[in-house]
Amino acid sequence: MDIIGAALADASRMRILCELMDGRAFTNKELACAADISPQTASVHLKVLEAAGFTASLRSGRHVYHRIAGPEVAEVLEKLSSLSPSDHLMRRSQGAKTVTDALLARSCYNHMAGRLGVLITERLAALGVIRLGDETVTCGPQCRAFCDRLGIAMPKPGAGKPLVKLCLDWTERRHHISGPLATAILERALAMHWLDRRAGSRALMITADGYAAFDLWFGLGKEAIDGAGAA
Repeated sequence: MDIIGAALADASRMRILCELMDGRAFTNKELACAADISPQTASVHLKVLEAAGFTASLRSGRHVYHRIAGPEVAEVLEKLSSLSPSDHLMRRSQGAKTVTDALLARSCYNHMAGRLGVLITERLAALGVIRLGDETVTCGPQCRAFCDRLGIAMPKPGAGKPLVKLCLDWTERRHHISGPLATAILERALAMHWLDRRAGSRALMITADGYAAFDLWFGLGKEAIDGAGAA
């Protein structure tokens, strides 16, 4: 625990982890830019994070890329973020537009988070795609039919890993879903340009096609999505 605590107890390292939480891999230079530090300093921080098990590195050609070590790490980081005081979130939401956009929709490693992620989770439960318990979630009777209609293959869980899990949303303080089903939904939304990634941010921009699609497939109109997202 002391190794983990020491690794997280630095603002620059936390900015690096936040950048990596959108699920993509970045170079040392890209992460240095995101954290507003020099590449040399970023290298030191990345060694600390990798030694603590938070990140992993991979080489592609001449470049070395860094990423979150796995979905379990992303889940832990999201849960830790939910301990942030709610008044702190409100102060941030009144700041830059990118921050407000991240409250509305963002990537949480390989799935959707923010207000949109929570609303989609609630609608999937209402449609019978998933079954929600107090702290549990399972696939519902309409899961396969929904995947077929949405144009995604019914995801297969990994060994010992469920098809869908609950992830506590750090801004909404409610659950959104993670796991292979949530990943497939996000990938479909990005491929169809219902959502577009923002450079230098985990925020996901909802396109005009996206608002129409979320209304069609999830019964979420624009007013429902935007309602408290900009508050």
